[in-house]
Parts: sequence; C-alpha cells; structure tokens
Amino acid sequence: MRSVQTFDSGRGQVLTLKINFMSVFFERKELFDQVLLLAEEEMQDPIGVFERFFSDYRLHECRYILWAMVQTCLTTDNTEFGNPEERADLLLRYKDIERLLEACTLVIKNPKK
Repeated sequence: MRSVQTFDSGRGQVLTLKINFMSVFFERKELFDQVLLLAEEEMQDPIGVFERFFSDYRLHECRYILWAMVQTCLTTDNTEFGNPEERADLLLRYKDIERLLEACTLVIKNPKK
C-alpha cells in the first residue's frame, strides 16, 4: 500500500488515502467512476432509488449494518486496517456515509425542499 491522494474532506481535515496496489477499483478508475448498477430509468429518477431503498430499510437498520461492517474491519485480523491512520480513515468514512443516509432520508421525506 502507498499514500497517493490527499484532499480536503470539506470539514477542514486533510485526508491521505492509502491504496492497495491490487485493488481493481484503482486499476480501472475510469470504469468504476461511472454509474454501474442503476438501470436507465433509475438514472432518470435517482430519488426513486432512495425511496425504494428506504422502503426496504429503516435508518436505524442502515446504521446497524454500517456499524457492523466497520466493527468487523476493526476487530478482525485485517491488514487493510492495520495501523491507526487507516482505522481513523475508516471511521471518518463511516460517519460520512451515515450523514449521506440521513440526507437521503430527508430528501425522500421532504421532496419539495
């Protein structure tokens, strides 16, 4: 692994990402920067994707699932999260995804705002 990218997280924190050389996501950036899983009609109506997601999952369930993933990464022998900086990055991303879920919930509950 090596540090390859530094950016401002938008909250006055500068993050350095460590990239695994074997990761297909970084080897084929052009492909994985595209929308891959949404159907054409979902791309035309992304709010509908939020609505369907949150009709299947409640926010508390999303928090539980997300935290279970983070907890598993932090508490198992995992070389990807072997040092404190990598674990701190994981926790920051956890909070960012949790905030995204909260925002999506608000968008579908108050679509006119």
